[in-house]
Amino acid sequence: MMHHLNRPPLPSKAQAIRMMNDELSMSEASSSAATSGECKSSPSLSKDDKPRRVPSPRGKDKKPTLFSTFTQHDLALRQEATEVAASQSAQVSDNGSEEERPSWVFRVVNHHWFDAFFSAVVITNSIFIGIDVELNPSAMGSRSSVIVVIQYIYTLLFFIELVFRSAALGRDYYCSKEWMWAALDVFIVATSLWEVFVDTWYAIAGDEAGLESFGGLTGLKAFRIVRITRIVKTVRLMRIFRFVLALRTLIHSIWHTLKSLFWALVLLLLIVYIFGMIFTQAVNGHIFDPDSSGVSDEETDISLQYYGKLTITMLSLFMSVTDGISWEKINRPLADISPFLSLLFLFYIAFTYFAVLNVLTAVFCQSAIESAQNDHATAVQSMLANKEMHLQKIRALFSQLGSQQSGTITFGQFEEKINSAEVREYFETLGLDVEDAWSFFKLLDQDGGGSVEVEEFLRGCLRFRGNAKAIDIGQLLHDQSWLIRHQSRFHTYMEMELQKLMKQIASLSTLMNSPADGTPRRNRKRTEEEKSLKAAAAAAEKSRETADV
Repeated sequence: MMHHLNRPPLPSKAQAIRMMNDELSMSEASSSAATSGECKSSPSLSKDDKPRRVPSPRGKDKKPTLFSTFTQHDLALRQEATEVAASQSAQVSDNGSEEERPSWVFRVVNHHWFDAFFSAVVITNSIFIGIDVELNPSAMGSRSSVIVVIQYIYTLLFFIELVFRSAALGRDYYCSKEWMWAALDVFIVATSLWEVFVDTWYAIAGDEAGLESFGGLTGLKAFRIVRITRIVKTVRLMRIFRFVLALRTLIHSIWHTLKSLFWALVLLLLIVYIFGMIFTQAVNGHIFDPDSSGVSDEETDISLQYYGKLTITMLSLFMSVTDGISWEKINRPLADISPFLSLLFLFYIAFTYFAVLNVLTAVFCQSAIESAQNDHATAVQSMLANKEMHLQKIRALFSQLGSQQSGTITFGQFEEKINSAEVREYFETLGLDVEDAWSFFKLLDQDGGGSVEVEEFLRGCLRFRGNAKAIDIGQLLHDQSWLIRHQSRFHTYMEMELQKLMKQIASLSTLMNSPADGTPRRNRKRTEEEKSLKAAAAAAEKSRETADV
């Protein structure tokens, strides 16, 4: 009894609730102080240093943000990147390095009509050169005035193109990766002006003697230069081929097979050289052998015609495997000399024709395919062409689905037409096997709007065809890393909240077990039991007295 009287009184319910709130406030304040303390303890940044993000504290004092979605995280990163770009652009503007507006010459040269016009000029000039060569093959006779005037017009156009490109691009026109084309343009313009100068000089001098007085240059040399100029002008057609995908692919493939062609010719030359020495020595040894008999003059002439010298023998062997001459004619002199030489020649034909040439053809094909795949410009043009082709197919598919007017596909329309022949054929061309309409449709509908537009449908179909790319794997790894980090933060948060909840439950349990006057509840319960027992005893005593009466 004295023990209970000496115990300090327990707090009331209001006091207990106020104490719990104070405890929570102190916990949050300590977490904030820890975070701010870490931020303050970091060294100050100078003006030249780049600002770095201070990592958030990890531990039980950390107060993570719950329910932070991946979209919010991605938008936050994008906002930070935008702020960095804005700060850099502001720094550039402060330094005074503002980008100047391009001149009108630059805009004219970079316009697509400029390239189209001068491409047409190059094509028509090549046709004109063919007509000129047809009418005057030697380039030394008299030409009609119409041909001369047209030639001067083309020269003027080429000169204008060179001046415009040089004025617009400056040194970049001659120092870029296409400097060879620039040098070719300069050479063509220079030789064209030379041709105009020669014609003008002849018109003034009137004879060849007047021209010879100019630097000792004869008329024959001058017209040879003119003939070379005509040939070089047609080379400009190669520059137009880069805008045509099929021609560019062929030229690029042929160019990259030149290395393989060189080593193929070296290998074929070694084979022909070895067999040529064998056949040359055998035939000449048989012809000039004094012990041999029965060789007629006709057989000797035929043998010497094909096997007289090593170079002649090599040429005969090369022509026999390239359909230059029938190998039956070349085999006849060898068969007359020895059956062994005839069998050796047949082995040479079989080995070269079925083994060497087929392997060389396969190497050329592989080199051409690899060069076409590695050509960046060809790949870009092919991708754009394929995208346009798929867009046309999708528009036709939308018309089949009845969505040509609205430009969108709903799930009901897609589910209705998914098993039609047209839709199945389109998906098969993309390598897609669509079994469940809803599973595929929800993958296409990224925004969850319930309908898919043309561009959205195209991007989805192209994204799901073929094998996974490295960028897809990288995206999955990035998303998984984000999920692991935020799941760890969620676990930390839940552990902290559960600890707080356990403390609150313990406080409430203590509060529920104590009355408002501070007396322990079990003592009060015992007192009530004693009172009830006394009341029951008094009632029993009273009933007994009544019975006695």
